[in-house]
Amino acid sequence: MKSTRKEFLGMGALAAICSGCGTFNIGKARGRRPTPSDTLNLAIIGCGPMGRGNMGSFMKDPRVRVTHVCDPIGESKRHGYNARTPHGRDVFKRQVDDFYKTDVTKSIADFREVLADPSVDAVQISTGDYWHAIIAVDAMKAGKHVYCQKPMTLGISEGWAMIDAAKEHGITFQVGSQQRSAPEFRKAAEIIRNGLLGECRSCTIGLCYAHNDALKQNYTRDCTPSPVPDCFNPKSSMWDLYQGPAEHWENNAYIPAIHDPVCWRWSSRTGNGSIADWGAHHFDILQWALGMDHSGPVAIENVKTDIHDPAVTNRYLDQAKTYEFDIVYGNGFRAHVGDLGTIGYNGLKFHCEKGDLFVSRGKFEAPEAIRNWKESDLKGSDVRLYANDHAKTCHEIDFVDAIYEGRQPACPVEVGHRSATICHLANIAARLGRKSVRWDPKAERVVGDAEANGMIFVKHHNGWGF
Repeated sequence: MKSTRKEFLGMGALAAICSGCGTFNIGKARGRRPTPSDTLNLAIIGCGPMGRGNMGSFMKDPRVRVTHVCDPIGESKRHGYNARTPHGRDVFKRQVDDFYKTDVTKSIADFREVLADPSVDAVQISTGDYWHAIIAVDAMKAGKHVYCQKPMTLGISEGWAMIDAAKEHGITFQVGSQQRSAPEFRKAAEIIRNGLLGECRSCTIGLCYAHNDALKQNYTRDCTPSPVPDCFNPKSSMWDLYQGPAEHWENNAYIPAIHDPVCWRWSSRTGNGSIADWGAHHFDILQWALGMDHSGPVAIENVKTDIHDPAVTNRYLDQAKTYEFDIVYGNGFRAHVGDLGTIGYNGLKFHCEKGDLFVSRGKFEAPEAIRNWKESDLKGSDVRLYANDHAKTCHEIDFVDAIYEGRQPACPVEVGHRSATICHLANIAARLGRKSVRWDPKAERVVGDAEANGMIFVKHHNGWGF
């Protein structure tokens, strides 16, 4: 692999030109900024459980009109986190048409058709992780603003291309790290940033288990190659489109444990397991609280996982179920991370001179002396973190506000990239069996380990590229 960011991006651009898979007629468009009286036309790309939740929030905003829904799957009854909820583009079309009392919503299988439509102002990308970067970069080249689900990337190098495209095309980009729009997390981060509990010396982070097959919560752990399901219609073209840049298995096989809805998270070809699923959320808050949004740690240390245990993983499912590691910053600050069973809770516990501060979704626990502290108590010289009073707690409305106001939202592309990078570094160490990897956050390179450094570059397959 090429060893510099510039060379990597150049290779990706050439691959896209040669492959014929890239978006057609994208040119060098700039993101359209609607006037206050204009409607923002939004396309939903990826009609699964997160797509449904985000779409519902967008439709509540009277400034937004969902005009397109897009997915290679027409309709599947085995979708959602419970494996029993119907999803797919045709299901979403019915939902949108019912909401608007019309039948004009476009149901599209191929995202390239959506991006070629000049009426689309913005896209919501709620596909599997392996599709995020390619769709996002093509969308930005087409002048579409982007709301992209987390973790933002499948690997570190993809973030570089996304950052560059957002800058070049004047795009508002929101990463779906919605904890940034939740008041309990902002309050915790402001307390830490302002030293209101004295010096914060360390943090312990518990990551919740992901909602899918590898933990046998919803799906059977079936790795037997199976016929392509009827929800891909026509099977040949839609099945290939669904896989996109992910490397195919032998004979282009359908593996239920990977390819059933939501299960993609447990193969490194398509996802990054539980570490990235919840790490993208909680590491984002860690970075925010430490003032490291545009930088990151200098090492991942003390890595312990079961990723090489044949009772847990196999050639298809190759992500850790249990894990522990430390995130180490240049000033000596250390965050200890583990799965839910190891740590015992889902959230962040900051260990400070005056006591511990714990924050999770809907939960804020702090020492008595600061328990009733309010953001209105901040003084003139104190650090005030991003807040959108109009959007309140709605991350999607914050994105819409930013588009209309010509600015970046709560969690822009550079921030999502840095948070995802921590997840990728932990996974690189785990896959290579390393106890630690050192990281240069300025150069964005693994230090002193050529094999690990090579793994920061994502290889796309089947003719897809930037």
